[in-house]
Amino acid sequence: MILVLLLYLSRSQDARVFRVDLRWIGLCVGLTICQLLAEALVWYRLLAMQGIRYPYPKTLLAYLASQYLGLVTPNHVGELLAAGHISVDTGITFGYGLSSVVMKKALAAVTAAAFGIWSVPLLAELRFLQGMQVVVWSVVVLIVFSAALASWVVSLQRLARKWEKVSPWKIEMAEFWAGVSQLVSPRLLAPLGLSVLAFSLLFFQLDAVLHAMGVGLSFALISKLMALSRITARFFPLSVFGFGSKDVLLILLLRHHGIAFSDGLTAALLLLMCSHLVTLLLSGLSWWIKPLVIRRVVPANS
Repeated sequence: MILVLLLYLSRSQDARVFRVDLRWIGLCVGLTICQLLAEALVWYRLLAMQGIRYPYPKTLLAYLASQYLGLVTPNHVGELLAAGHISVDTGITFGYGLSSVVMKKALAAVTAAAFGIWSVPLLAELRFLQGMQVVVWSVVVLIVFSAALASWVVSLQRLARKWEKVSPWKIEMAEFWAGVSQLVSPRLLAPLGLSVLAFSLLFFQLDAVLHAMGVGLSFALISKLMALSRITARFFPLSVFGFGSKDVLLILLLRHHGIAFSDGLTAALLLLMCSHLVTLLLSGLSWWIKPLVIRRVVPANS
């Protein structure tokens, strides 16, 4: 799909598809790898806070393998299976292992929400939103995020009931909340800082892609554009082959700031190739190296 769209864009004389600087694209790919390393480090620190000794290379491999399942399942639910790797390798209960995975996703959500609120003033610049107060939109974002977070927490209980029907593991909620309570401490600031660092690498990725195309925008504006598109994707998680609501909003925001539609679409596709596609390839390789083998127990009376 990406190749077809890029070939279609190449017919436009104004498009910059085949005039990109591959050195900047290589930098974007390197930043994607650094982001994956940082995200795995967040999980590694959370496991260490729980007293679970799990080497970082194994943590990285298990994280990437779960990322593969997350990319091919709706709403990245497959990422929760990372707890299965920890449970199998260390012998801890699945519920206790799940607590660190959920906490990692919660830190990522808080980070995205913080950057999203920081980028809210961009909404006031859009033509169809002119006249609206930034404060009002900040409150709207907070309300929507709070509702989304609350529904996500409630959905964990439904996930637990469904999981017991299809998996040999059982989510012991007492173990899960024990793991969460152990993580809730001032030491959580270190993983939160790493989560902020991992998210901020997205800004440098978009900056690298735009530099590769010869498009000049201030880094502060680029950061706000990326943050706003990512927080929107969490509220409206619609995508096809990785291309979804976040990319559409990014194209519209770039167009509002003087970037032609064809160039905005090119930037979104190049960013998709450097991030989503690279992540899919690396995570698929990790899943091939370390698949999560689930052996179901056959009932004795069957």
